[in-house]
Amino acid sequence: MVIPIISRVLRASLLAVICLQTLTGCPGPGDRLKPDEEGYIIVNDGSVCFSVNGGDDYVLKYISINPRGTKSKDEKIIFSPQLRISNELLCIPPSFYKFNKDGQYFIQASFASLRHADRPRRIVSALEVSKGVVHSIRPNDMEILRQYDEMIKD
Repeated sequence: MVIPIISRVLRASLLAVICLQTLTGCPGPGDRLKPDEEGYIIVNDGSVCFSVNGGDDYVLKYISINPRGTKSKDEKIIFSPQLRISNELLCIPPSFYKFNKDGQYFIQASFASLRHADRPRRIVSALEVSKGVVHSIRPNDMEILRQYDEMIKD
């Protein structure tokens, strides 16, 4: 009589542990998002560039350049572009992407480390072109993943 009660308790406990594990996921660092880095835009010899600090070890996996406000399903993503980091700057020449004379743009770039596969980076930038002059602007909180205390307060 005691053995069936013990087996019922063990089965119920095992079922509870399995359900809890299924609902919450495995503990560990794999379930945490890493904040994006914010890139500041500069113009260098007619190219639009942003800084990639410590980027000597990184290669560009993809880049997305879209007018601000573009829906995510309509964003154009270029995989394995032929752009390289030089002097900690990733530059976008006019031959690669032509910005209009007026408008705002949102740029996402994803990088992979050549030495450390577990350290990918994503740099997000925004810029405004007014009468052909490029200005760096901050990405809003819907465009970049930031830590809560760094979010833009209205």
